[in-house]
Amino acid sequence: MSDTAKARIAVLGASGYTGSELVRLLLRHPRVELVALTADRKAGQSMADVFPQFAPYALPKLITIDEVDFNAVELVFCALPHATTQEVIKKVFEQAPKVKVVDLSADFRLRDPGAYEKWYGHPHGALDLQKEAVFGLVEIYRDEIKKGRLIANPGCHTTTSILPAVPLLEAGAIEPETIVIDSKTGMSGAGRSAKEA
Repeated sequence: MSDTAKARIAVLGASGYTGSELVRLLLRHPRVELVALTADRKAGQSMADVFPQFAPYALPKLITIDEVDFNAVELVFCALPHATTQEVIKKVFEQAPKVKVVDLSADFRLRDPGAYEKWYGHPHGALDLQKEAVFGLVEIYRDEIKKGRLIANPGCHTTTSILPAVPLLEAGAIEPETIVIDSKTGMSGAGRSAKEA
């Protein structure tokens, strides 16, 4: 991609809180072209129909995931609810094996299938992709992220726990077994319910 070319991006789950915030942020980026926005239950509507603040922007109409031509995009952001992402991303890679995907759900954050099943109460549905996924903490995994095709975006609690601990661990200022993290949140980080996204 040249210095002035715009990356062609699809956002899956654009009508949810996470997806709509992502669209808002991407609209501010000078090298981004939003070419596909999905919301299966709201397909055919505009983003402004769902969120009036998008009225000033020329955005593509909301479509279903099945309508997206993944070979026509360079990057896919998946802002779908947890546990739905696995099957969707498998289909994305079946259609476009070289596209890069950033998953904003928790589906690919844990590499160990046993740990995933323990925490989420069901087996992972895309084990090959789970092993391939790169944990998207840029400060630690920058090189792996550049090379990977599936990036598992870390959650807020994980990010705010790991980032301050790593330099202290690397400097020998603390021991791993002494770390205590007390993290709280005042509202849902997951956004709307699955039926609304």
